Amino acid sequence: MALPFFTIALLLSSCTLGGDDDIDYNKTLLEAGTAAPDFTFFTGDNPDGQTLASLRGSYVLIEFWRSTCGDCRDATPSMKRICATYAPRGLVILGVSFDTDEDQWHTYIEENGLLWMQHRELVPASRSTVASAYNIKWTPTFYLINPQGRIDFATIYVEEMEERLAETAF
Repeated sequence: MALPFFTIALLLSSCTLGGDDDIDYNKTLLEAGTAAPDFTFFTGDNPDGQTLASLRGSYVLIEFWRSTCGDCRDATPSMKRICATYAPRGLVILGVSFDTDEDQWHTYIEENGLLWMQHRELVPASRSTVASAYNIKWTPTFYLINPQGRIDFATIYVEEMEERLAETAF
């Protein structure tokens, strides 16, 4: 009986999206200066959709995540701190989730007070054109987009993103 529980726990905490856990995913992300791939996202405030390009003129932090990912859950307090510190200064934050269970996704957002825009891809990351465009192989992954719509910084480590945000003048 312990083996099935262990297997389920391992699957829930695994943050790789079909890749090799030994790869340094930070090295496979889009490089600084690259044009940020545009996509349409849907949120409670924008049920008809909005494009990433429509946010030009602001710094945008995109967090690619899943509620079942242990590292994503561990990043939640840091993301809340980032939101509290930098959103009042003009940082736009967008969560892009690869959760397959909509109720579980909503519950996590509500129970953890995630106050920034949230979008859920309607397909698994392995079939998501957004995940492909941003080379998402690991969650969480963070991209900072500059006001001109170019990648400023990308990382799988929320602590590195916090450091970059502290260096960025808003």
